[in-house]
Parts: sequence; C-alpha cells; structure tokens
Amino acid sequence: MKKTRQYFTAFLLAAVFITVAAYPQNVYAKWVVPKEASFEPTVFGRITTQTDKVRVYVYGGTALKVTAGGTVIFQKTYQREGKKTVRLPLQKAHTKLKFTLTTKYGITGYAVVKTVKDDGAVSKKKLSPSLKKPRVDGEVTDKSTSVRVYAKKGDTLYIKNGAKLIKKAKYKKSGYQNFSIPRQKAETKLTFYTADKTGRSAYVVKEVKDVTPPKKPEVAFTFEDDGTWIDVKGEVGCDIYIRHNSKKGTGRWKYMGTLKGMDLGFHVDDLPNITWIDAGDTFSIRLVDDAGNKSKIATTEAVKEDWHPMSGNNSAR
Repeated sequence: MKKTRQYFTAFLLAAVFITVAAYPQNVYAKWVVPKEASFEPTVFGRITTQTDKVRVYVYGGTALKVTAGGTVIFQKTYQREGKKTVRLPLQKAHTKLKFTLTTKYGITGYAVVKTVKDDGAVSKKKLSPSLKKPRVDGEVTDKSTSVRVYAKKGDTLYIKNGAKLIKKAKYKKSGYQNFSIPRQKAETKLTFYTADKTGRSAYVVKEVKDVTPPKKPEVAFTFEDDGTWIDVKGEVGCDIYIRHNSKKGTGRWKYMGTLKGMDLGFHVDDLPNITWIDAGDTFSIRLVDDAGNKSKIATTEAVKEDWHPMSGNNSAR
C-alpha cells in the first residue's frame, strides 16, 4: 500500500482538495481548505445484523449522513476532525448503508457503501412467559474462555453468537454453572436464553468487551534529502500517539493521526510544539484502540543530525 505522507506544500494541497480531500489526519495542522473541497468518510470494520455502532473518520466542519434504502438513519455535523462512534438502529441483512460527508458549502463527497452482513437468527421460537431468562455473572471479554450462568433445574441453556451455537446444556439442578467457550471477537454479541420444544425465554445479551491491546507498531525512520519521515504500520482504526525523547527531557504523548489503512507517514515538521531536534533524539510511538487499550511502545532509531523544523508549520500550532 502506498504510504500517505503527512507533509504537503500549499500548492499541492490546493490541487488535491479540488477533488476529494485527502489531507493528513493531524489535529495540529491548520490547513486552508478551498470551498470546492469534498470529503469522503472512512468507515471501519464490518457491519452485521447485530451491529448497533460503527466508527467513522470524519473531517471538521462536515455533516455526516447515513442512509438505509433512502431513509436517513443518522445525521450529525462535526466541528472537529477525527474518528467518531456512530450509533445506528439494527438493520436487516443485505441492507446497503450509504455514508456521506457534506461541507458547510453544500459540497457532498463520494459515498461509502457498506452492505449489512447476515449473522442469522438467534432463535425462531416464540417468547414463552413460563420460561425464565438465565442470569449471566460478570462481563464477557475477548479473552474469556468461560462464562458462569444461572438457570433453573430442567432448563436447557443456549449460548449463541448470532445463529452460531456456542454452547448448549441442560441443568440437572438450579444454580450457577461454569461453561467453557471459545474466545469471541470484541464487540460481537453473545445471546443467552433457555428454551423448550415450543418456546424460549427472554434474551440476555452480552457485548464482548475489548481488552486486548493492539500489536506493537512497526516503525521506520527514513532520512531523505528534503527531511525526515516517520512511517507507522499497524492495526487499522487505531490512533497513533508519539512522544519526543530528548536529552533535555521526555515529551508528552501527542495524537498524530488514525490508521485509516495499514500504514501512515508524517514528516518531523508535523510534530506539534517542537522547535528543535538534537542529534541522538528518538521518538516513541504507540497505538491506542477504540477501547483505550494501548500497544507496546516502539522507538525509532536516533536522529542523525540536529534538525530545526520549518517554523511555518509550528507557528500555526
């Protein structure tokens, strides 16, 4: 995948913005956006019949609209660029969702279309008032290999992820029982219920909590004639944070962008509030996912020579 550089001249920016905006995801940069600019959102992950929230990368001053079969199911204007969590009503399988961004000048960019995948029906049995729903102890995470569930004697317990059966067990006595389960993907939903030949209890739904940190990012520190680049490769959808390590002290973690693809590159001139970089300095990079889990820290090789970032880029921050 071709790397997206985060440093552009004003001339190049103007040329890019006339069609589809592709400027760097850097909350510190102050770019002048032409009125003709259009923007395309980035929609992360797959959408299924169990999905009630999606992450979307939007640009400041744009209105995000989501439609399903011509019906607007979400609309909101954002003043700040970044990744947003969008709550959506559950959709039927094979529904096409269209995501668009419109600027304050009324320019709508290219649409991103996502087709809702079918997770299948949990159960086709009718709800029976005589069957009591089970009680699930605690939370389920993407590292869980067992669950503890209460049901009454004679009840048959079902645990499903969509239509997929995870566990089935009949209770010989009332009380809590522990059941082993395979690890589930974060933010999928496990449904617990009891059932007999004719009906089922009410559902108990547990969303699988994400507790697994992203993998340590791969970092390349490239020295070129026109400057120095830091390239980061890692899990799509994660936010990149960077820290300047100098002989004068260790800086604070700063947000530098979101991995819309597998990799992202930026020029050292894009680093916020840095007026001088000494030979021997390094930069630490880590990824943070939507749940706040932090990856292990990757550190660049040392800077080869003193570097004075272009004052034009830092003066606007």
